[in-house]
Amino acid sequence: MVFLIHLNRGRWVFILCLGLSPSHLLGATSDWDCQRSKDDKEWVCITKKSKPDTAATTPDEPEIGKAGPTQERESAPATAEPEPVRPPKTREPALAAKPARSQRDAEQKRVDQSMQPLPPKSVAAAKPPGWNCRPGETGKEWDCSLVGPDPKGLPHVVSEESQKVENWAETTTITEEDEQRFRNLTALLPANPWAQACAGKSESAPMTEFLLTPQDKQAREQQPLEIRSDYAEMVDDEIATFTGSAELTRADQKLWGDFVTHNTVSETLNARGNVIYQEKGLTFSSDTGFLELDTNRGVLRNAQFILETIPARGTSRLTHFDSDTLSRYEKFTYTTCPPGDQDWMLHARNVKINKETGRGSAKHAWLEFKGVPLLYTPYMSFPVDDRRMTGFLTPSFGNTKVGGFDFTAPYYFNLAPNYDATFTPRLLTKRGLLLRGDFRYLTEMTRGRVLAEYMPQDDVRGDSRGQVGFLNDTRFTENLYSRVDAHYVSDDRYLNELGNTLNIVDRRHIRSYGQLNYVGSNYSISTLADYYQTIDPTIPPEGRPYYRLPQVSFNYGQGLGNTGLVFNGFSEIANFNHTGGRVTGQRLNVIPRISYPWRTAAGFVVPSLSLQHTQYWLQDQTPGLNDSLSRTAPIFSLDSGLFFEREFELAETPLLQTLEPRLFYLYIPDKNQENLPVFDTGEYDFTFYQLFRENRFTGADRLGDANQVTLALTSRLIDQVSGMERLRASIGEIFYFDDHDVTLPNIPAKTGDKSNFVAEVYSRLTNTWSLRTGGQWNPEGGTIDRGQVALQYDDRDNHLLNIAYRFRRDQNFDFVRLDLTDVSFRLPFAKGWNAIGRWQYSLLDQVTLESFLGIERETCCWRFSLIGRHYINDVRTGVNGGNVANNGVFVQLELKGLTRFGDQVDRFLQRSISGYRLEND
Repeated sequence: MVFLIHLNRGRWVFILCLGLSPSHLLGATSDWDCQRSKDDKEWVCITKKSKPDTAATTPDEPEIGKAGPTQERESAPATAEPEPVRPPKTREPALAAKPARSQRDAEQKRVDQSMQPLPPKSVAAAKPPGWNCRPGETGKEWDCSLVGPDPKGLPHVVSEESQKVENWAETTTITEEDEQRFRNLTALLPANPWAQACAGKSESAPMTEFLLTPQDKQAREQQPLEIRSDYAEMVDDEIATFTGSAELTRADQKLWGDFVTHNTVSETLNARGNVIYQEKGLTFSSDTGFLELDTNRGVLRNAQFILETIPARGTSRLTHFDSDTLSRYEKFTYTTCPPGDQDWMLHARNVKINKETGRGSAKHAWLEFKGVPLLYTPYMSFPVDDRRMTGFLTPSFGNTKVGGFDFTAPYYFNLAPNYDATFTPRLLTKRGLLLRGDFRYLTEMTRGRVLAEYMPQDDVRGDSRGQVGFLNDTRFTENLYSRVDAHYVSDDRYLNELGNTLNIVDRRHIRSYGQLNYVGSNYSISTLADYYQTIDPTIPPEGRPYYRLPQVSFNYGQGLGNTGLVFNGFSEIANFNHTGGRVTGQRLNVIPRISYPWRTAAGFVVPSLSLQHTQYWLQDQTPGLNDSLSRTAPIFSLDSGLFFEREFELAETPLLQTLEPRLFYLYIPDKNQENLPVFDTGEYDFTFYQLFRENRFTGADRLGDANQVTLALTSRLIDQVSGMERLRASIGEIFYFDDHDVTLPNIPAKTGDKSNFVAEVYSRLTNTWSLRTGGQWNPEGGTIDRGQVALQYDDRDNHLLNIAYRFRRDQNFDFVRLDLTDVSFRLPFAKGWNAIGRWQYSLLDQVTLESFLGIERETCCWRFSLIGRHYINDVRTGVNGGNVANNGVFVQLELKGLTRFGDQVDRFLQRSISGYRLEND
């Protein structure tokens, strides 16, 4: 017999879940008084008098205290399901008036034996079958509950742990009884949140997942309160009492309790005994609970909570809900470790959380890791959602041979919704104090960043040092946008000795540039200005690159009616300057092009004809040479290819094999270009894709002569089920009909009737293993000019192994430029343990370029990394010049869901181990 009570706008409606009408109720028993409501639309029923089961033995009786758990009692009906067990009871004073103990306990026992209620079912597994009894709070009574059928006198062992009585009001940590309740709460949830988190199959949800939305608040105000219980009693049409697995539901709020009272006048709820409260993303367990329905104010005593969206858990010995947005907690403990795991815990004497402002605060807080206190603060403020707030960020630390012990403590300023700043003092024990400022801004059209670093006195160099950077992206309209990326460092050794905050890739030159682009329907216009700061001291002034102030380029493409012809036009004018006394000037480059692309599923043919004209106006020209120079030459190319494919099965796997032959012919007449300056032109690296370029030079200062044909063949194996390319193999070679006469200054011209034979192979052996290899064979000299082999293991969970060998001979001079091995890995060697390392060794110089080795321990709720590194800088770092070896130690501790001490290890691994991904990648 279960009652469903529906409360809507102060009106109670009782429904007896036996399918009987109120008239049947009146005839069936004299304990109920049912009358029609005033509007004659509903029945309102209350009990006249409760009838306790006098034959039942209450926990207050001394016989139970003597018999203990082996006392024989009445057995439940054979068809009833076993009663699930809730968290252990504690005897706290009730928060509202309640029936006498003997009446309440007797009635509760009668309900237990006849009804077998089903509050949260999955909690039943938390205790062993049979009678589970423990001493009451006074020590003069027993608190017993039955799991499964009555053993009828058969004893079971009661562990010593279960007999311990802990004073929860005095403890400041998570107790064993708390852990038992956490296991019970976890069983209530649809799925164990830690099961997926520990397996790495889920991501932490943002804090907004359990913040109340306007729709949630409206639902709480409008939806009625529904109450289910095994026994209900109304006193003076004002106070309703529910016993025996009471369940209260309103919108996203649910409350269970052994004994619940509801005051319909003050709209308050009191709950006692195995109280469980659930709302959006949050589950509480407590001894007693009080809630004002109209104001959402409430109090919980000895509470345990789970945030399943993070996931996280904690305890609060006294919890106050001051409103639906403000809550306070006393003797608070928090961790993201799963139940039973207390590797790290955050404790606080008092905590306040304000969901409206997105802020929380804690007083007398300390962090504990593996039982060792890490830090203490008398006051701390922290965010509770994704809104920004002013305060200290997580510090980082490390140690290097060049800088010594390195410690940073950033402080964040939330200045406005659309801009902020970070001030970071950084202490390097061997060099001094470095101050860093980072300002970011965001508007409807633009976003940007201004960064500056300054060291007043470097104890090693004896000078002040620093760097500045400015980055800005602006979109004026849908078609018009700009970018500025400017950097400056005080000296050429700054980046190697003090770090690369601006993520500058080139360690020889620092490029700064500004760009303005407009993109139309079939054309685009780009304006560019750039400057290079050379930071490699081995480069003389005359060897430094030109800079453009400015460069304007125009691209256009359009089909010519229905002829199938396509017209493309490219033009560019640039002004080149130099600080090393070299010739400067302006350059105009124009390339109109007509092509006829013909493509089908079986192949393609694309003939094209271009005319390139380049004009120079020079200053500071070498005496005797003309200040105005030009070059004009036609370019003809014919690109064609075929596609063949067949289907077959290999090891019961359906595969598709393709065969793709390709022929490319190129003709460019030989033009004398020895007197033309070289502003921004170099030679492309020779690879498989270089076989099909029209110009072997970058930039417009050189146009390579050509009368050649390229023959190439590519074959692929494609998994027809997954669409994955399991194998790709390509080979190709250029056959020259004439020697190359056009070359760069001081570079010899190429002779011979064929290029290097190029081959590349990529294979996805399995879902985790891949192989990439390539090589170039020089048929004239009978040598291998280039080769590489790279084997990679990647399980997509950052377990990686990279084994590579690279060899390279200079393509213009006969000497080896590169010959090295490179091994890197992040692999598990025990459960939760990873080994991290890299060894890059130059066989050419017989020296280790870089090596590091470390270990990483990772669990569900924390990760610790320790790495030792040895490396050689790209440029001289010694005071008196010369390459010197550098050593460094990096440490990182991440408490998942809370903070991370140091972020250097993750970023370092991303740069050093191919395939390593950061958490948000």
